[in-house]
Amino acid sequence: MSDTATTGREEALAGLTGENLFKDPYPIYAALRRQAPVHQFPETGEWLVTRWADCRTVGANPAVFGPSDHPASPEARVFGTPNILSMDGADHACLRQGLDMSLQPNVVSTYIEDLARPIVRDYVGQLLAKGAADLTAALFEPISVRVVASILGMREVSNATLTRWFHALNAGMQRPEDDGMTLAQLNAARSEIDAVLRPAVERVTAAPDRSLLSHMVHGGMPDGAVRSYEQIIPTIRVFLLGGLQEPGHGAANAMLGVLQNPDARAALIREPESLALRAYDEGLRWIAPIGLTPRLSRKEFELDGVTIPARAPVAVVLASANRDEAFYEEPDAFRLDRKRRQHASFGYAPHFCSGHALGRAIGRISIEEAFKSLPNLRLDEASAPETRGWRFRGVTRLPAVWDA
Repeated sequence: MSDTATTGREEALAGLTGENLFKDPYPIYAALRRQAPVHQFPETGEWLVTRWADCRTVGANPAVFGPSDHPASPEARVFGTPNILSMDGADHACLRQGLDMSLQPNVVSTYIEDLARPIVRDYVGQLLAKGAADLTAALFEPISVRVVASILGMREVSNATLTRWFHALNAGMQRPEDDGMTLAQLNAARSEIDAVLRPAVERVTAAPDRSLLSHMVHGGMPDGAVRSYEQIIPTIRVFLLGGLQEPGHGAANAMLGVLQNPDARAALIREPESLALRAYDEGLRWIAPIGLTPRLSRKEFELDGVTIPARAPVAVVLASANRDEAFYEEPDAFRLDRKRRQHASFGYAPHFCSGHALGRAIGRISIEEAFKSLPNLRLDEASAPETRGWRFRGVTRLPAVWDA
């Protein structure tokens, strides 16, 4: 390796810290793609895979890169194992069969309008006369929480409680293990979750209903057999974070992109019904709500000249793949007129996101109703948006104004 290449690699790696990734991972990912596309991250021990083609090689090759059950991973620490992300083979397929009873696209299409649109209109209506709000906290997060909680079968749990839970789980995924405050909040949230969910699982075990929680207990199982609370609570925690948080953050991410782009904003004001889903999908690419998916190498494997050892934790960095210059034109720009291309934000089969149809529907309806009902919707120039996170990333504060 030449001195110039060595210097470039050293510069690329100099900023690779958890704290810098949490603030803004995208400049770091760009440097890694150029200089160290496969690199072991010392803080987690994971091999970060950052180029589009390499992410696909790893993510779509379960024979070599299986789901991660590595006990030191953030996912294992926060969710517990086995969960839907760490499971494999027949057990994974069986649980997915239960989840699909609520989440398959053809199923989602039968209920989402009647469930979600009244919720969205209610929250938008509460904001209309105010003329200003943080759209993340006042609109997109509560919409996501209410819709997904209803599908889970947790209508009686308050928005405040559910939001506190997913923020604590999110922080536990992204902050250092020795951060005492983060771990205390995580442990408190897990205790609260157990206190609420254990009796709820006992209820649907005895009397099955049509909720996603009931489908986790019964779905795909032989007649008379059920999954225990201990078997499903790690997957429930996955849904409490990914399900409750990510449709809302996906909508907030897309809305920031639209409101920062005058042409996109004008187009959404004119045609919210026809462009809301396109905006949501571009937002998923531009700021991937779920930034990476964990894998575990089943055997030694060489990728981009780097040897990944057997039984090594590997992170398929979806957020980096989505901004790979080799695959997208102007990858750092939010473009509503972008030529339709696949993005990586939902991961890869067989672990392609089970909730993709639900998330896209919630995001579409949320963005559509916001532009239809909030006249001249625009960013609040007096207050800056805030975006943070890397394993999970979202616009956590989105100040906006409209003509009340």
